[in-house]
Amino acid sequence: MIMKRNIKVIGAVVMALTGAMYGCAKVENGFLSTQIRYVDNPIQIKRGQVQQTNPVSNDGSSAPVVYKLLDIRTADKHVHADSMFAKFDRYEWIGKFDPQKDTTIALLNTKRQKVTTPCFEFNEHTGAFTFYGTSVKVPLGTYEFDISASNQNGTKEYKNIGTITLVDEPPYHVGDGGAAWFKDGTTTSGDLGAPIVTIKKISDEGTNIILKIADQNGRYFNPSKGEIIRRGDRSDFQTYAQFHPLEKTDTSMVCNFETTPFPLLQSAYGYLIYYRIPSQFVKVDAGYAPTADPIYNVNPRFQFQIFQEGTYEVTVTIKHVNRL
Repeated sequence: MIMKRNIKVIGAVVMALTGAMYGCAKVENGFLSTQIRYVDNPIQIKRGQVQQTNPVSNDGSSAPVVYKLLDIRTADKHVHADSMFAKFDRYEWIGKFDPQKDTTIALLNTKRQKVTTPCFEFNEHTGAFTFYGTSVKVPLGTYEFDISASNQNGTKEYKNIGTITLVDEPPYHVGDGGAAWFKDGTTTSGDLGAPIVTIKKISDEGTNIILKIADQNGRYFNPSKGEIIRRGDRSDFQTYAQFHPLEKTDTSMVCNFETTPFPLLQSAYGYLIYYRIPSQFVKVDAGYAPTADPIYNVNPRFQFQIFQEGTYEVTVTIKHVNRL
């Protein structure tokens, strides 16, 4: 019994001494990892398009962590990238924009304001970058960058934590379409195949689309003289050009779309644009319509999206037809 009591006493003394030793040790405030990283590194950004990167991975660091961008350099010469920090005019949202309700310039301008900033923003809470359309003014290439991270543990710097490469990709997408002839006053019809849609960016300035519809030989139908008309309740160019009325010329329909992407909203028909060319202005190739009589109207449908500000010429070429 005496031996057992002595063992208990010795155990208690050891535990007390151990507790005293740990009580004197300095307790670390939180945890700040040395392995903070960007999981999507190397980062690729489509120049001129709005794009957000993934947030940084903090590797279990104690929240909250505050990040700071320290520098961006050119990856080839390792010098400060002045072009990345150059300031350009752009619009910034200051209110919740509802494209179904905010359909006038006056309403749109209550939700946005013009600012002069670099082509990107850095989020101190997530470490993510948001690039804006003004990145189109920054040279293509690869850039390296440094950040710091701070929490209750202190601050650590992360040199060359990632790279950002600006690339050029088409700032638009062409979707599926089709075309058909209809015999006037009937539902009799035939297929003409999908029209060819080509998009050319004329300028980085403005927010304009010049839409032209041509026959198979490149001759443009005349919207201002009724050679291109709407199809009942189907969506058309004006459906999506919601802030300004179309300007019609002898060869084109022009709209100022104001903000990207265009279209902002899908209609009941997706992004499709429908038009009709009355029979007195068009002739269908032999073999595609039953006769050579001028009694067949032509109905093209097509769709495209624009993701970057600028001025674009969109040409829709209808196969197997000729303008009269």
